[in-house]
Amino acid sequence: MFSLRNIVKLKYLFISVIALAFVLSTLVGVYSNYKGNLKLMQEQTLENNRVYALKLAETVDKFIVHATNTMRYSAEQIGYNFNNMNELQEEAKRLYIQGDTFSSVLIVDAEDNIMVNAPQKLGEAGKKVLSLEGLENYNKYEPFISDPFISPTGRKLIVISMPIYDEQGIFKGVLSGNIYLYESNIFESILGQHPYENGSYVYVVDTQGEIIYHPNKARLGEDASENEDVVRLLNEKQGALTFVNTLDQPMLAGFSQSEKTRWGIIVQTPYDAALSMVWQQVVSVFKIGLPFIIFSTIIVFILASQIVRPLEKIAEISGDSVKEQEMNKLKDIRAWYYEVYKIQKALIHSFSILHGKVNTLKEETTTDSLTKLLNRHTFEEKIKVLTVQKKDYTLVMLDVDWFKSINDTYGHVKGDEVLQALASKLKESLKENELACRYGGEEFILVFTETTVEEAYERVESLQEKVLQIISPAGEKLTFSAGISNYPLHGDQLKDIIVKADEALYKAKENGRNRVEVTNA
Repeated sequence: MFSLRNIVKLKYLFISVIALAFVLSTLVGVYSNYKGNLKLMQEQTLENNRVYALKLAETVDKFIVHATNTMRYSAEQIGYNFNNMNELQEEAKRLYIQGDTFSSVLIVDAEDNIMVNAPQKLGEAGKKVLSLEGLENYNKYEPFISDPFISPTGRKLIVISMPIYDEQGIFKGVLSGNIYLYESNIFESILGQHPYENGSYVYVVDTQGEIIYHPNKARLGEDASENEDVVRLLNEKQGALTFVNTLDQPMLAGFSQSEKTRWGIIVQTPYDAALSMVWQQVVSVFKIGLPFIIFSTIIVFILASQIVRPLEKIAEISGDSVKEQEMNKLKDIRAWYYEVYKIQKALIHSFSILHGKVNTLKEETTTDSLTKLLNRHTFEEKIKVLTVQKKDYTLVMLDVDWFKSINDTYGHVKGDEVLQALASKLKESLKENELACRYGGEEFILVFTETTVEEAYERVESLQEKVLQIISPAGEKLTFSAGISNYPLHGDQLKDIIVKADEALYKAKENGRNRVEVTNA
């Protein structure tokens, strides 16, 4: 009678099972790595783009403030010499040349006659200003920043104007700095260079949703008011979302609105670019693990060749040994002779390492790689459990003071060391069942359970004193500002609690930094 038992040797059967287990474990590890990193990459890309859009909006606002201050100073100087045409021409020329801020500069008298212009080849001197009269809400007696509009010459531009008064306070005219939006201008240097070389780019829309800056100049003037992220931007001011653009290309976008100009700044990354980065990481992990898999397989083959008797229990367990709970069953097998003992030890060793890799991967997807604190996603999942269970907690949002200055002065490596030093102190301050999270950039969140607002305030102040005593990697004293809110005292939703703490943190920053503020809501 034909039987497989007569032709199949146990050592080959056993080797086949082990090989299958390795392959399955590898596939599970690779798939888990891929899925975990894909989700993490999406979240990080969205958050990075949101933060970068916010920083760009702040940079645009700072530029507008700087330009306005420059105009104010020049207007004062012009007021003292308003009848000296040479002085006026020189000042207009200086403003035009200095810093490449303005595309053109005009000095207009009280009757809207253009007295001088820079560059002089513009040929506007002696003409009447027509375009400014058509600007909505334009007040030439006050500093003014216009919305984008089309001038009589057909150019799309914005105007930053400053009234001119003489020493007696008599209105003499207007100093006007013009920025041509569809031509090379200062905003290209601010917005044009994206720090991530992954296909990401920035574009800007005005208050009506019209594109006024885009790396593809063919898109300038395009109406994007129906675009999903533009609609959200006009309604929510800042945020992040995944959407499909007009070219049917999935995108990961972050957006923010400039306070001074009310422009919307959108930073977006092609989804395929983020996906490609994830695959690169997965392949890299696989390459690192491949020598170990090959080496382990060789060891198992050598041991299996010594097996001369059927090992039914080991064969049954082998197929399920990719599950960590099966390890205990394998350990419980009585290795009463040499061959069984060697195979048992080899299997336990091999699968322990594989399970260790899976556990390591799980830890990497739940913690911030730099500070080893909880990452934002894991934190939100844990805090949602407390909220659903209606357990009281006090939330502290804190932010490293002058962190940008640390990065600019000492470099991002030192900046990372500063964050790690602070994270270490945050961990030390926690009690059982309390949470510490890196929320983004230099922002952290602490969650104190069974702690009143007053107790949390004292703990954070004590933490500030301890942080001041450490030697900062940047060589300077390290301080932070913090805002406190409480569930359910200040809201019944996690979003509300975080917003209240963030508002209190902003108040602490406004009041001089190195402070702790409690939301007054």
